[in-house]
Amino acid sequence: MPEISAYYQPELTLPDVLNRAICNHQDLFIGYSDKNGSLTIQTYEDLRVKAKMIAAGLFNLGLKQGDKMIIATHYNQETIELLWGSFLLGVVPTVLQSPMTFTGYNPSVVKLMNVLKQLESPFVFMSPELKDTGDLPEDKVKHVTELDCNGKYPDPILKPDDLAFIQFSSGSTGDPKGIMLSHNNLMVNMDSIRIGVDSHYPDHWGNWMPLFHDMGLIGYHITPIYSMVFQSQIETIDFIMNPGLWLNMMSRQKITIGGTTNFGLALALKYLKRGKQMFDWDFTGMKTLLNGAEPISVKVMQDFVEALQPYKFKPETMMPVYGMSESTLAISFASLWDRSVSTAFNATLLDRENKAQPVHPSDPSARLISEVGVALNDIEIRITDDNDRMVKDGLAGHIQIKGPSVTKGYYNNPGATTSAFCGEWFRTGDIGFFFEGHLYISGRFKDIIFKNGRNYFANDLEDMACTIDDVKYGKVCFGGTTSRETGQDKVIAFVAGLPEAKALETFRLLRALLRSNLGITVDELVLIKSNEIPKTSSGKLQRFRLMQRYINGEFDDHRISADKLDYQ
Repeated sequence: MPEISAYYQPELTLPDVLNRAICNHQDLFIGYSDKNGSLTIQTYEDLRVKAKMIAAGLFNLGLKQGDKMIIATHYNQETIELLWGSFLLGVVPTVLQSPMTFTGYNPSVVKLMNVLKQLESPFVFMSPELKDTGDLPEDKVKHVTELDCNGKYPDPILKPDDLAFIQFSSGSTGDPKGIMLSHNNLMVNMDSIRIGVDSHYPDHWGNWMPLFHDMGLIGYHITPIYSMVFQSQIETIDFIMNPGLWLNMMSRQKITIGGTTNFGLALALKYLKRGKQMFDWDFTGMKTLLNGAEPISVKVMQDFVEALQPYKFKPETMMPVYGMSESTLAISFASLWDRSVSTAFNATLLDRENKAQPVHPSDPSARLISEVGVALNDIEIRITDDNDRMVKDGLAGHIQIKGPSVTKGYYNNPGATTSAFCGEWFRTGDIGFFFEGHLYISGRFKDIIFKNGRNYFANDLEDMACTIDDVKYGKVCFGGTTSRETGQDKVIAFVAGLPEAKALETFRLLRALLRSNLGITVDELVLIKSNEIPKTSSGKLQRFRLMQRYINGEFDDHRISADKLDYQ
């Protein structure tokens, strides 16, 4: 077992964590922020009282230790209360995005139905106001208000290696798989997270990320309880509608540890750019803002830090991090208290020879990549070639991890479990390298685009495309395919929110930009609607879904071929 802190105890289970926090600090609370910024306080003791009632209700419903249940509720407080009710009874929960509607194509409905089948039709808890539940079995849909919470429930006999939670992958490159996490998986990773950010009473964590995503649920709800500190939660939809709520909360509640994704930083920047009023924010006391869950754009990160400089946001507060559900949550953190490092590498050498050679940022070949630090206490990281053999530092390859926080496998999916592991090492599917002792992520293996014998990462193309005025962050997506007619590799750019009148000119600019800077030729531009860009719960682009629709011919009427540019 790696070096651990006094917080970690081998026999701990999730109910113990809540009880310990209450015993040590009775003033601890969760603050639930509404769309106006008002905070409703629920102490951890109040949460335990409510969770005990729900545990009794679940027991009266017929649930027992080891049974599965799905939580797909609208609001953070009802999700959290159901979650802890299940933990106290020893029921194994899964938290999913609550569908807003069951009509039309809805990715959250597709995932819910998929998970329902995989878990063999457990009870699904939804919010009472959702009247239409589509094709869900009526006898399986429950509301917490329907529970008979009278009486007692049997205390479960839990062991550290027992299954505590099933986190379904967000499916950025395929169908979601049920990641099995034990109580001990959670404890060792939360302990490493706590050490990595030096969290202790009276720290206050602040979160806008959804609780159906591991960074929101484990990182910003359960870890603060493990660390015996305060937390505040904003509904994700409220943050998306008004990112200023998050910034206001971090300042007014004196949040010491916050977290976001690149998607969140871009939304906050957009809010800051359009705001004309003066703010009285003060981020002096902020210890760190973790930035992870999706590829990190150095420009977006730097622009955000610069925009908050007038409000005493320190550059060293920004902490790039790397993690995934299969490692419980966190894998590596940049150093606390130090300014994170972004390095320019020769993109041609990186793509063609897997060599990480630094260059000056002004060099035409430069690709700027942010470090994501070093491995946390409970994780080991290695970089391998295509045959699972370790490569030297400075060479890019497949990132593999091992440690006590890594899942033992996928629920009822032995095939996926076997293919995911190389002995004790888990294949993350990410490409990266070590440079001067720090880990850098190049991209996702399944998001590599092949063109003219060279590999390109879709996120690099998207970052470059966003330097064009009419192409917005989160509104552009790249994919690759092979032409059925010619057998040649094709690069497809999907752009949302672009007026048709500007399409040809934007396509010309995009082709010229990418050809001159990255040496890649874009073959087609496809105009799509903003709601047609599929994303995971953390905001990652699901490029494969767009490519599936493209290959199926669903965008044939919205395609602009490069040939058309020659006749305009």
